[in-house]
Amino acid sequence: MRVALYARVSTEEQAIHGLSIEAQLADLRAWAKDKTVVGEYVDAGISARKSITKRPELQRLLRDIEAGKVDLVAFAKLDRWTRNIREYYKAQDVLDAHNVAWKALREDYETQTAAGRLKVNIMLAVAQDEADRTSERVKAVFEEKRRKGLTVNGHMPIGLQYREGVISPSEDAGKVKDLFSAYIATRSITATTARSRDILGKAYSSMGIRSLLMNERYLDAGVISPEAWETAQRILDTHGTRSVRTDRIYLFSGLLVCPECGGKLTVRTIVLHGREYVYYRCRRRTHDHTCPSKVSVREDVLEQYLLGHLLSLVSDKNLRIKKHAKKPVNVAAIQKKLDKLTDLYMEDAIDKADFDRRAAPLRDALKTARLTPQPADTEKIVSALDVYPGLSKAAQKAFWSALVGKITPEGEGYHVDLVLP
Repeated sequence: MRVALYARVSTEEQAIHGLSIEAQLADLRAWAKDKTVVGEYVDAGISARKSITKRPELQRLLRDIEAGKVDLVAFAKLDRWTRNIREYYKAQDVLDAHNVAWKALREDYETQTAAGRLKVNIMLAVAQDEADRTSERVKAVFEEKRRKGLTVNGHMPIGLQYREGVISPSEDAGKVKDLFSAYIATRSITATTARSRDILGKAYSSMGIRSLLMNERYLDAGVISPEAWETAQRILDTHGTRSVRTDRIYLFSGLLVCPECGGKLTVRTIVLHGREYVYYRCRRRTHDHTCPSKVSVREDVLEQYLLGHLLSLVSDKNLRIKKHAKKPVNVAAIQKKLDKLTDLYMEDAIDKADFDRRAAPLRDALKTARLTPQPADTEKIVSALDVYPGLSKAAQKAFWSALVGKITPEGEGYHVDLVLP
């Protein structure tokens, strides 16, 4: 069997006993002494939360897998491979495509058997949360910083604090919620950056704002709800903010999609007989003529269409949600069990391994329940439609951004993907 040995530490973790590159490689080499080692791949000083594209040795390993050189990847622990669920599946797709399995030496995880793959799928749902909350590892890093006379809270972003081994919301957590709300409402990094001083208390750069919006610790610590997090990431992933200007407000910027090429429709204003009209057209057609689409959407016409069809669209979405709804989950009962388990751990009635084993499925059930789509409250939407004409343009834009994920022109009408609150 041809095996590849992978090791990784972040800058802070290099001070923790047992996590050094040398310790990982020693274990890996001892395990692989009777196997064919095709290479050692070491990412030193790189966080496992980074995109796999920013981990040079992991990229080299994936290229060797694609070249057919590897049968099995071995690493010390799963968190040496990744702590980011999304990035895990990106790498796993490459492994699966070339029938390559992986094995974690210090943990009971592997993908060589069906049982192993099932366990990984269950545990990954909570791995990202546990990565930030493993107090022993974080405390070790901070103890090393104290030994060197360094501060222990310098890397906590606004809205988070480190206390007694746990990352939790700070008194500024409300500001972070406001930041996410502003971004979801405007769909614009530029517009949100311009308001950063008012929202956060100091001015941030656009890169700083983007970094905050992508910081998964806000989700893990409960500062941002799963719904708000997923909405913000969806907007970031689709680059829906590129055509937004901060001095003008366009109701559907970032929401309209070309039916031909899938690109975002951008804004163009036309003045006719002293009146200004706002149109959305495919940028690829108007700028470089690479798209055949002749679609042109007038903003006020689309607005009236949505106002007239919104309730029926919401009703249809609610019916689909109810049709595919699973058995309701008793969130309160699960949380009560998790609280009791935590009390046992804090009282030293159970050890951490037992706590982790028993807490994992409970946390998984809670996350699943939080992410399960719920029918929208149509009465609230009716009330919102009643006051809509009197709202400011910015509030009207926020209304559509909160309800709509994507709009695609379709014949004489539109295909509307709703994101129900």
